[in-house]
Amino acid sequence: MESKRVEDAHKSLVLIDTSVDTFYRAIRPIMMFGQLFSLFPVSGLWKKDSDKVRFRWVSLRTIYFFYVALFQVMSIGLAMRRLFRLGLGFATFAAVFFYIVTLYGGLIVFRLGQRWPTLVRRIERTERIFIHTPYRQVGWPMHLRIRVVSFALILGAIAEHLLYIFAKYINAETQLQVCNLNIPTYEHFLRTERRHIYSVIPYQATLAIIIEWANICTTIYWSYFDIIVTMFSLSIAYRMRQLSDRMRRVRFKAMPDAFWIEIRVHFTDLTNLLEFLDKKLSNLIILVCGSNLYFICQQLFNSFSVPPEKLNNVYFWCSLLYVIVRALTMLFCAASINEAAKEPYQLLKALPYTSWSVEIQRFSDQLISEVIGFSGKRFFFITRKLILALIGTIVTYELVLLDHVAEAPEIVQKSCRIAYIAESNMTA
Repeated sequence: MESKRVEDAHKSLVLIDTSVDTFYRAIRPIMMFGQLFSLFPVSGLWKKDSDKVRFRWVSLRTIYFFYVALFQVMSIGLAMRRLFRLGLGFATFAAVFFYIVTLYGGLIVFRLGQRWPTLVRRIERTERIFIHTPYRQVGWPMHLRIRVVSFALILGAIAEHLLYIFAKYINAETQLQVCNLNIPTYEHFLRTERRHIYSVIPYQATLAIIIEWANICTTIYWSYFDIIVTMFSLSIAYRMRQLSDRMRRVRFKAMPDAFWIEIRVHFTDLTNLLEFLDKKLSNLIILVCGSNLYFICQQLFNSFSVPPEKLNNVYFWCSLLYVIVRALTMLFCAASINEAAKEPYQLLKALPYTSWSVEIQRFSDQLISEVIGFSGKRFFFITRKLILALIGTIVTYELVLLDHVAEAPEIVQKSCRIAYIAESNMTA
């Protein structure tokens, strides 16, 4: 009781808005936006109460998800067909890898949707502790942090894809003008960019719209995987900081054992929640870390043969920059859990010797006994050391490329060789 009175007397206490500062309410807008692209096939998101959210096998959202999944399966098959016929290369393998990553990641998110009621209830059980006094808001509210970071990445993904469409459409239009070809620009653009599909399936305008929308959804999937890991990471790290903030407010006061027992119990609740979420997200974490590393290395390799046209050049470097920023954002947000979990130990070390007790020693031992953070099936933990190792790997790869890859000759973008026609003749 004494510890409660000491904390409640703290005049700078910033109360939490419990109506919005929960994980579910923070991510609702991001989930609802994702549903436009077939992610999160659950119903009831428009309701503020998480108990109303349900997964149903028979629903338009589930059908919508399987429509995109069917496109991804078809694309994997057709991209592999192209790879076998034209030979293994970065360009042919990249398409296969991209569709495999988005299909597998989409299935992981689908499974999360199936278990969403259980998942949210488990989060809210622990969260209930931290949305009331003696805990308080630390810096920006949690919901604001999650939404700002998530929507910034979403807008980046949309801008990157629009720039891609614009650049490739201008390429197609220029080629048609130079070669004096009588083909609709939109058809030429799609048949060039999706030639693994239209070399097998006859082009039809209605079918092309259906296929292209599924491809847009697939592209948004790719960014949403990082966003999902980022949202969970920001939530856990914020709760860790709330606990550290509570300790910091009483660091110059002699607190009874009951206070430290409560702190240790709340910290254990957080680590148990983290372990629960880690089991659900480990496959997705491995997927996003591996795919981001692959695509960054691939784009670095492609940087030796960037098209000379200004628009293509701008698109290439903007695309590479976005992938790097997205990957680093996800990694630093996930690593912030490990950094936030270290703060209580630093605060304990600063306590005067006269305040030390058996309960504080137990809490100290718990803090240093394990690595706290998201992991990839416990093969690796996302920490700042891991980020440094990944950056070192990428830099080493780039140095090897600089040493072994000769400068590519300038690519003639205005060639009258129509790629999808040439490939159709080759594979006929």
